[in-house]
Amino acid sequence: MIRAAILHTTHFDFNMRVFNCFFQVLSLGLLLTAVVADVARKYDNNVDDVRPAKALLNNKGAHFGRGIRRIPSPKEACPEDYSPCTCQQTPSGLEISCVDIPVDQIANVFYRTQTLELYQVVLTASGSPLGTVDLPADLLKDKRVQRIYLGCPPTANPKLGLTIDSATFEFTRFTTTVFGILNCDLSTQTDMQYLNGFSVLNTLRIDDSNNIEAIATLPTTTLPSLKKLFVVNCTGLENAAFPDLTPARLLRLHLEGNGLTDAGVNNILVSVGSSSSSSSLQELVLSNEYVMTKIPRIASFSNLVWYDVSFNAIPYVSQSTLVFSSPVNYLNLKSISLGAIEGGAFLGDYGKAQVNLENNSLTEFREDVFKTMLEQMAAQRPGEGGKVIVTGNPFDCGCGLAWLIRDNPSLVSHVLNGVCGGFFKFEDLNPESYADC
Repeated sequence: MIRAAILHTTHFDFNMRVFNCFFQVLSLGLLLTAVVADVARKYDNNVDDVRPAKALLNNKGAHFGRGIRRIPSPKEACPEDYSPCTCQQTPSGLEISCVDIPVDQIANVFYRTQTLELYQVVLTASGSPLGTVDLPADLLKDKRVQRIYLGCPPTANPKLGLTIDSATFEFTRFTTTVFGILNCDLSTQTDMQYLNGFSVLNTLRIDDSNNIEAIATLPTTTLPSLKKLFVVNCTGLENAAFPDLTPARLLRLHLEGNGLTDAGVNNILVSVGSSSSSSSLQELVLSNEYVMTKIPRIASFSNLVWYDVSFNAIPYVSQSTLVFSSPVNYLNLKSISLGAIEGGAFLGDYGKAQVNLENNSLTEFREDVFKTMLEQMAAQRPGEGGKVIVTGNPFDCGCGLAWLIRDNPSLVSHVLNGVCGGFFKFEDLNPESYADC
């Protein structure tokens, strides 16, 4: 009766099954190609200080993000002459940008200028004759800077080596709240003592850099105020001993595109879960790792509400994998080659959650997987209930959907872009078609 009502004829049903089979194979092939080839990572909009300023690369390449204004020209009114660097007076304070300038000239700029309190300093020093960027002690002299971003020239291939003296930023230790490094090779930087005593640092990020093993030496004196740690598109994290983050109480840990294996991710999460951040972490991003094949369990993080493992290669989610102790805000399982989810995989309060399952290979929308979640969403006040986004999954139209279409039609509105048989929308299916199921 279902076939007669939905597909009209046995002959058409056979053709549709052949088409669906072909579509699933094609979709899976395209998905795997995208997962392997998509190196242009997409960064979520829930993060500030996401990437270094455009000024870091003089508008010639990637940048840290929208949270930092581009420094335009040296014509902006500033109290002093910072040439050959540029200066901009902003409501937050002075922002200084030194792009492709020799280190000795950068040091001279901060030696001769008198303003002590600076809001932001962005430095991309030009390489030495040896092809390195070597920052000496007391580079900024007696200046106090709230935000410091260091970069290496983006056109260098291979990346230039960056070394930072332990006293490079001595006088700003009690002022700097944000510190970032972009596009450098850190193989010769064997420790992170240059951050020793940065007691008010709340955001640390390393982007697009190689050989970052020295992260294991992150000084304990840096950690009291640390809330956000981002490592994006770097090498060396897999084999590094992840630091004990105590006494930090991280809110956000974002690890993206670092080539982490399941074992590497597990080692990091064991370290973080054993630290003081286990009860404070709210956002965990493990996206674009590509070689990660399992979703790490997160039950040890009692306040986690945002979890992103998108753009990996995870074919199966087992029971009790996604157990949240706090009400879920966002769960991203997009484009992970997911073909099956075991019943009871999602546990916790998903009432207001956005659960993204786009562009996977799911053929079943199972009751034991989704019913409790959808009931929680439907129980919220109008307009506040969550959504399960399933765009791009090749669901089957058979009796497996009876529990939703026939028995719980009020839950359908919380499933976004559900399609079966290639083009039949969930909300357009006739409940009476499932009478014999």
